[in-house]
Amino acid sequence: MSFIGIDLGSTTIKAGVLDPERTVVTAVRSLPVPSPAPGKPAAYFEFDPDAVVHAARQLLDELHPLAGDCQGIVACSQMGGVVLVDAAGAAVTNYLSWRDQRALEPYSGTDHSYFDELRQRTTPDDYDRIGRELKPGSAATLLFWLAEQGAIPPGAVMAMSLGDYVVARLCQAPAAAEPTLALGMLDLAAGSWHADWFGQLGFGALRWPTLTAFSAPVGTMSLGPTRIPCYPAVGDQQAALFGAELAEGELSLNISTGSQVATLVSHWQPGDYQTRPYFDGRLLNTITHLPAGRSLSALVDLLCELPRAEGCALRDPWAAIVRAVDHTPDTELDVNLAFFASAVGDRGHVANIRLEELTVGSLFRAALRNMADNYLAAAGRLATDAHWTRLVLSGGLSQRFAALRQMLAERFHCPCRMVDTHEETLHGLLRLAQGIA
Repeated sequence: MSFIGIDLGSTTIKAGVLDPERTVVTAVRSLPVPSPAPGKPAAYFEFDPDAVVHAARQLLDELHPLAGDCQGIVACSQMGGVVLVDAAGAAVTNYLSWRDQRALEPYSGTDHSYFDELRQRTTPDDYDRIGRELKPGSAATLLFWLAEQGAIPPGAVMAMSLGDYVVARLCQAPAAAEPTLALGMLDLAAGSWHADWFGQLGFGALRWPTLTAFSAPVGTMSLGPTRIPCYPAVGDQQAALFGAELAEGELSLNISTGSQVATLVSHWQPGDYQTRPYFDGRLLNTITHLPAGRSLSALVDLLCELPRAEGCALRDPWAAIVRAVDHTPDTELDVNLAFFASAVGDRGHVANIRLEELTVGSLFRAALRNMADNYLAAAGRLATDAHWTRLVLSGGLSQRFAALRQMLAERFHCPCRMVDTHEETLHGLLRLAQGIA
């Protein structure tokens, strides 16, 4: 008995065979996410959702012969963004991605942006009810922009996430939404779509998929001679944390290109953090968009700029950086990694420079220290009086830098548990599949 899991990520569409009995993921395959639609302004990020459906189908056809007695298709998806469909369920827009920044354009006749206008029209109570999930690439923000522009297509009757669309098209069934994928669109107090708020923002006429549990199939699709159940897509962050077996009382630090802190709670309590639906009726309090690999990569790119200009490719700069950090004592160099809009600001710096400390080891040790300090501050926002029983570390950077792990242990005064799988989301889908096997 097996399942096939699909991860509709931001850079790749990945799939693997899931074995619930042996608790293993095998035969992992991937394809690139479609390129953005050409001819759009630089701030726009959208692509054809049917190209994702085609890629997912291609991976399923490839993996089905390897999956034995396949009992179902399970999926997770990038969150945020939106696609609009007609009465037949066919897309009438591209998928407008969570990376889309068009809402930062000036709002007509004002000195502020569409996003600023949306925030002004959103009451504090509504902001809390959606879990404080409101960013330029949020589904609500993009729909607000379309409504204000008069750009909602006449044939559009329903809005949904990319994952909901892909699963529905694979099995040619009406779309259904699992709550973990409904980022910033649910009234957490009521457990339903926040329809009143949608109406105030101008897109209340659009319908939304029926909310459903992960264990309820959306429909079936043909693979070979058999019809196989397709289950609703879930949020990729929640899938990864479920794969990491996050427990209440633990603090998750996911440290990769971007990074987040998160903890599980049993009831909704608004605070200075985001709240997202989790599984089994629980919620995830989280702070996302903390600077990590993206900012470190900017420093690496700077250091590699001159050799690259001379036609010299460094074989493995990251390995050299790790060695330099390991051989560098603590430094007074001051690095703030907020080089882009993040949960800790949008202006970074390298300061307090002394000649003898202007080295690769000091630069990156100071950068890692800034990351560790950010995680401690973010954890304090999640719960000022919490005593975490354990840190759960995941992501490539936490595995790469022993110095970062040591800094975290010193700040949090609790043991660390490393998540040693590189397929966190697929492993999460495997654990979810075990519950329906």
